[in-house]
Amino acid sequence: PTATPGLAFLFTSGTVIGYRAFQAQRQQQIVMRLLGQNTSPEVANALWNSRDRLLADGKLPGEKLIATILFSDIKNFSTISEQMPPETLMEWLNEYLSILTQCVQTHHGIINKFTGDGIMAAFGVPIPRRTEEAIAQDAYHAVACALDIEYRLKQLNQDWKSRNFPEISMRVGIFTGPIVAGSLGGKERLEYGLLGDSVNIASRLESCQKDRQSSQCRILIASQTLQYIQQDFEVESWGLMALKGKQEMVDIYRVISKK
Repeated sequence: PTATPGLAFLFTSGTVIGYRAFQAQRQQQIVMRLLGQNTSPEVANALWNSRDRLLADGKLPGEKLIATILFSDIKNFSTISEQMPPETLMEWLNEYLSILTQCVQTHHGIINKFTGDGIMAAFGVPIPRRTEEAIAQDAYHAVACALDIEYRLKQLNQDWKSRNFPEISMRVGIFTGPIVAGSLGGKERLEYGLLGDSVNIASRLESCQKDRQSSQCRILIASQTLQYIQQDFEVESWGLMALKGKQEMVDIYRVISKK
């Protein structure tokens, strides 16, 4: 008399466990599709542990955050690319982007998108920072990441020179401020979007006065980032400057090295 109820219980339990496993796998696929594979293990774990709060109807809802945004770009990339066969250009560029990705992951950021010959990275997403100390840590990670990129670029240029590949210089712009982050798009295509004036300023810092470059990797930040990291890094003041599309002047600094 107990066999039938027992089998029913086992069947029901197996179905529930299977359904929950399917739901977990589906949530993980959604998360990874939105953020891509370019996240550090720490960010991926934090995101996965907060999935029930973050995911709503298969999307990451829009949320206001304080984050540090990093943009990078290769100087004179168009001229360089014209001189290389397409397959060689792709191999050369992928080596460079791989180095950038490794540096961002090492410093606890995510690659939000590749911009051809550069990246847009974010430090402080998608988990909101609740304290000034956490925001300062993100700013530190972003600037440390840029200096790590500079160090790796010097090594990469030496390797490229030995293989008759072109050597490069690059620019980095970093800004800390409020953004809105969440899913953008429709059912057919979704991506993790980062919007706001802070994103625009970071991009403008990267492209500010392109010919004013005294090192292989020029790193510019604004005072909004400097206030969090000034005890840790040597900087050079460029003063108040106008950025393209901005009415207010921005107080700009070039990062030289760690103290």
